[in-house]
Amino acid sequence: LSPDHEFRFMLVNQLQRDLASANILEVSTALIALQKLITPEMVPALLPSVQKLLTHEQSTVRKKAVLAIYRIYQLDPGAVDHLLDTFRRVLCDKDPAVMGASLCLLQELARENPASQKDLVSSYTSILKQIVEHRLAKDFDYHRIPAPWIQIKL
Repeated sequence: LSPDHEFRFMLVNQLQRDLASANILEVSTALIALQKLITPEMVPALLPSVQKLLTHEQSTVRKKAVLAIYRIYQLDPGAVDHLLDTFRRVLCDKDPAVMGASLCLLQELARENPASQKDLVSSYTSILKQIVEHRLAKDFDYHRIPAPWIQIKL
């Protein structure tokens, strides 16, 4: 679609409404759709709504919001520069799925500038220690290996 196509405006408006909804299913679906349909031109209109969802009470919504911001970062890295401290806090989320999702962006940032991630080494070590000591839920085990995908990212 062209940047000025009428459908694009309707899509942004509907996504904004769904992201602000009280219904968790609508919010989750909007976050999934956003990851697939967003373009660089839509980022300024949708980023504030997604940013608010990083503190949502439901962990599934927080995880999808983290992944949506990662997608936004892939499209426009400069758009999420102000959220780097927020991502560092999300790394310490009480839900391991949210923490694991935040590793995608932090891994990308470490690839680009390893020195910027130096202060997170102790957090990464702590997370790895929790995984190795089987302190995560059994849901994260794969063939009796604790959270292998998170271990790989760390």
